[in-house]
Amino acid sequence: MQELLSNIEWVPVLVSFVLAFGLGWLWYSPVMFYEKWNAGKGGGVWQAPMWMPMSAQAVSTLLLAIITNLAATDGHVGHAVLVAITIAGFVKANGLYSGKNKYAVGVEAGFVIAMIVVMVVVNMIL
Repeated sequence: MQELLSNIEWVPVLVSFVLAFGLGWLWYSPVMFYEKWNAGKGGGVWQAPMWMPMSAQAVSTLLLAIITNLAATDGHVGHAVLVAITIAGFVKANGLYSGKNKYAVGVEAGFVIAMIVVMVVVNMIL
């Protein structure tokens, strides 16, 4: 475990985390997909304190940034992409099971793909 953690390059991890998490604010805003996404998921917003879903999103985004960085430093970016595609598949299945329309499901699964694109590009640049 110590060897795994010692291989993390924290600058690309933190930059890709901030950019991907920030993309989420834009992605789910009225500027991009909010109106049709919200209607497609049945309307309404999370009623419990917002820190709960935001914390889960932040931790998951950070973990994906770490996975992406480890894969990039090992020369296996494709592994991180496969992880993201897998996550997107679970998001899609969960959305369809819960009765969301295809648009809402596409927005949610598409966001996972958009995050991995940001993270891969950041790791290629930094």
